[in-house]
Amino acid sequence: MPDLHRVELNWSGVNVVGLAKTILHFDGSTVPPPDMTAIRAAFATLQSALPVSTVVTFPGDGVTINDADGTLSGTWSFGSTPAPVSGSSTDTSAAGVGACVTWSTGAIVGTRRLRGRTFIVPLSTFAYDQNGTITPAQLTALGNFRAAMLALSPDLMIWHRPTTPGGTDGSSAAVNGSSVRDRVAYLGSRRS
Repeated sequence: MPDLHRVELNWSGVNVVGLAKTILHFDGSTVPPPDMTAIRAAFATLQSALPVSTVVTFPGDGVTINDADGTLSGTWSFGSTPAPVSGSSTDTSAAGVGACVTWSTGAIVGTRRLRGRTFIVPLSTFAYDQNGTITPAQLTALGNFRAAMLALSPDLMIWHRPTTPGGTDGSSAAVNGSSVRDRVAYLGSRRS
C-alpha cells in the first residue's frame, strides 16, 4: 500500500467556528514532499471571495501515513512556511456556507466511486447570485482553484479510511477530475 503525505491547512476568522481544517493528501511515494508554495497559490485564487477576516494558514512540515491503516509512517518538511492567505472581501458573509469542490478518482471502493470534497467556507455574499447560486465569476475562480490543485506535484490523492477502527482495508487513488455544483454548500463539519 502506498504512503500519503498529509497536509493540514488551518482556517481562522470571525465567521470560522470551532476547529477548522482542510485536510489534503498527496502521493507519498515521491520526493520532494508537497509544494506548499503551489498549494498556497491555489488557495490564493480564492482570496477575493473570502471575507477579510478569514485566514488560511499553511504548514512547513507534516506527516506521512500508510493508506491501509492510517498509521504514521514518517514525516516531511517543505523547508519553509508560506505566508497565510487572507480574505480580501469586505462584504458580509454567513458562517457555515460557501462552495464545495468534489474531487473524483478512477477507483471503486465497495460499490462506489472514491471521491473527496474540499469545502471553501465561508464565502462573502458577493460570491452568490440573487437566487442563492454561485456567481459565474466565482465559478470561474473555483475552476482556477481546481486546475491549480490538479496541476500539483506530487499528485493530489483521496484517502478512504479503513472501514473499522484498527482495520487495514483503507485505500487511496489519485484525483483525475473535479467539479463544483452551482449552489451553496452548507458545512456542518470540517472533517474530511
